[in-house]
Amino acid sequence: MSTRKPILLGIFDGHNASAGVYVEDRVVSLVQEERLVRVKNHYGLPERAVAEALRLAGVTAAEIDRVCCASRYVSAPRGPHWATESFEARYRGGLAGPARRWITGSRAYRQRRARQRMEERRSAIAALGFAPDKVRFCEHHEGHAATAYHGLRRDQEPYLVLTLDGGGDGLSGSVWIGCDGTLECQETIPQADSLGELYAVTTHLLGFTPLEHEYKLMGMAPYADPHYAEPTSRIYDGYLGFDSQHPLRFRRLVSEPLSEVGPRLERDLGRTRFDSVCAGLQLFTERILCEWIRRCVGQTGVNRVLAAGGVFMNVKANKVVSELADVRSFEAFPSCGDESLPIGACYLEARDLGAQPAPIEHCYLGNDLSPEECLQAVAAAGDRVTAEEPQDMADRVAQILAEGEIVARAAGPMEFGARALGNRSILADPRNQDVVRVINMMIKKRDFWMPFAPVVLRRRAAAYFTNPKDLPSPFMMNTFDSTDHRQDYMAAVHNADLTARPQLVEDGQNPAYEAILERFGERTGRHVLLNTSFNLHGYPIVCSAADAMGVLLDSGLQRLVLGPLLVTKRATAP
Repeated sequence: MSTRKPILLGIFDGHNASAGVYVEDRVVSLVQEERLVRVKNHYGLPERAVAEALRLAGVTAAEIDRVCCASRYVSAPRGPHWATESFEARYRGGLAGPARRWITGSRAYRQRRARQRMEERRSAIAALGFAPDKVRFCEHHEGHAATAYHGLRRDQEPYLVLTLDGGGDGLSGSVWIGCDGTLECQETIPQADSLGELYAVTTHLLGFTPLEHEYKLMGMAPYADPHYAEPTSRIYDGYLGFDSQHPLRFRRLVSEPLSEVGPRLERDLGRTRFDSVCAGLQLFTERILCEWIRRCVGQTGVNRVLAAGGVFMNVKANKVVSELADVRSFEAFPSCGDESLPIGACYLEARDLGAQPAPIEHCYLGNDLSPEECLQAVAAAGDRVTAEEPQDMADRVAQILAEGEIVARAAGPMEFGARALGNRSILADPRNQDVVRVINMMIKKRDFWMPFAPVVLRRRAAAYFTNPKDLPSPFMMNTFDSTDHRQDYMAAVHNADLTARPQLVEDGQNPAYEAILERFGERTGRHVLLNTSFNLHGYPIVCSAADAMGVLLDSGLQRLVLGPLLVTKRATAP
């Protein structure tokens, strides 16, 4: 190999499959397969995402030095409803033989199954044009830890790195010390003792899609009467605690793996109200996380915390954790579910090759919209739309927003992950709380209790949010209390607890997006907007210009920023 820095392709081929390319010590492209195939949370080899990630990075398959696969064991490709079907099967008869043996069986069995699947996956990747001897596999939770540490660290001093999720490679969590560019594992948590699985089982019992709709339970929790939340949380206390022999390890308090406790949990909950179940589970989650992190800080002596894994998508829990006196600082990796694992896989391989991975700077790692693509989409819509190219797009959009209209925006490189960060977003003036109803009627169809989110420049955030540790939040991974200025953005505040999950935009991170915020503030005196993802209910966030135009035409939206164009839907005859 030459002395040039390695060029790596990262792949995750499980739930919410994705692919990314690492060049010059950083990830330069990252694409979720769901955005391209238009199937939410696509499970399986991300063939189109691989091709797109290579295209965006400007490299060919022949130039890739290593293909870095996240997770040693990933099940064979599954259909779009596999999560619900899997949890329902567990409820009816428990886990099937192979699945149960994977979670509860011997290490030798898991290693044997992992080797078998790695060979099958290596062959599938080879069919995409990559030599089998270039393919490498990393352990699931080490991949999560690598995303958090290498992606977020700001210096060579020690960090406490934590991972928690439903499960991967036989584990559901881990504790690491990251220092001087290396990671050392302190503890692991078996998959059978998974906090993430307990949350997912409850999600399924309440009629939602597990591994997708957990956020709906989190959103409902603050509406419950606290007097009922407390006894419900104690029910969950009987399912998961701490291992007396390993104080940093969770231990299930029931005989079966927590992924199988549906029937037992349904009996224990009895006729507990829906909102009380949500609140009790959320309270339990926050308490056990806080105790775990206090133990981790106490045992390691390290109080700067970085986190990854799907459990840390729970922004309410992140808020409570970040406020702990024991914790000096806290950050969760953006969109820290399995979709971000290709980043960690590349980081680990880069370190093995002697490189020093650079932290992420932003999440705008997807496709941009060319003027030609935008013009083609407008032309395809025919006389259903009109389009203009404003001389000052930011000022024109700010004017429309200040007049009370809602504007979708598909412009600039697509953001990666679960959060819309301005380039594939719907924007609105958050002063009028009725805009929530309007957006839901137009397009989102969200559950009535789910809040939208605000966006503000970080240098102006102190007026709107209480953030005593001055934590960054450019990726909407934390929740903060609102200030007395909340009436300026009430449509983006949780009505029950008056918290908000803001996007705090760093200066220079997204100039075109920042300009809209500034111009809106100049016009209204309020430097905050409502931001929600640009997608039809049940579908992934839009990717292409054609996707964006299709959603405009199939919804109640009237205005769309499409690259350099401002598109307006023509009024239809009554």
